[in-house]
Amino acid sequence: MAEDARTRLRSLFVAKYAHLRRRLEFIVGSRDGAADAMQETWLRLDTMNDPAQVANADAYLLRMAANVAIDQHRREQRHLSAGEVDELFEVRDELADPDRIVSARRDVDALQQVLDTLPSRQRGILVAARIDGLLNREIAERFGISESLVEKELRYALRACRDGLRQQMALEDGSTRGRRKF
Repeated sequence: MAEDARTRLRSLFVAKYAHLRRRLEFIVGSRDGAADAMQETWLRLDTMNDPAQVANADAYLLRMAANVAIDQHRREQRHLSAGEVDELFEVRDELADPDRIVSARRDVDALQQVLDTLPSRQRGILVAARIDGLLNREIAERFGISESLVEKELRYALRACRDGLRQQMALEDGSTRGRRKF
């Protein structure tokens, strides 16, 4: 009898897999987290004590998957021990190398010079897309233009940045050769 109930639960799990996963994605906020929880739920169906006692199989499967996701989240959120924290302070920071800092500042200055040459709308679109992380649709609404024009302006801005940075790098390297296409 218990095996029949377990088989029915598995069949329901397979039949409702996509629905359960979508609900779980909403609960955990992550597609990967939901997929992991669904796999673990499938495995836990084998170790259930008395599957015949389940009254509402749909709700039971969702609750089981949600509990698995919560358990996984708790495991991922564990705190570091004092020894682990001390070890992290011992790690040498490669990014703090003075030469890298100077080089990075030079790169930022070069990019700022190139950005200053862009028309204001192109610069605004580039910042909205790459810094603020807005979607093209949101940028189009903000600037009162079409999405295709956003794409076009973004393409022009990125090309101008690429070309401007190449020219700056060529000047720094002392190269007098013309612009190369890569």
